[in-house]
Amino acid sequence: SGLKQLDSTYKETNQQVLKNLDEIFSTTSPSANNEIGQEDALNIKKAVIALRGDLALLKANFEANELFFISEDVIFKTYMSSPELLLTYMKINPLDQNTAEQQCGISDKVLVLY
Repeated sequence: SGLKQLDSTYKETNQQVLKNLDEIFSTTSPSANNEIGQEDALNIKKAVIALRGDLALLKANFEANELFFISEDVIFKTYMSSPELLLTYMKINPLDQNTAEQQCGISDKVLVLY
């Protein structure tokens, strides 16, 4: 049923976010083994600090499946305050065009302005 599919999509999305978080903050991830990757990770950490939270708290929030989309929205708005952070966010969370527009309400044309 549609509800079952929605639940499945929700779980998959949460798993992907956790995977992304692990990759971002892991020193063994390929991106962390080069200067650009380290810089990206530093920018992400700055964004997390801007949320007045810590990594463990953020991860626990995602793992608990609570306020997932609200959290994502807050994080995205934090990135939106800085074009540099937004581009970092996009590199870490590649989305197809339709998904990006649905989730963020922005299109490539808008991003080009950055």
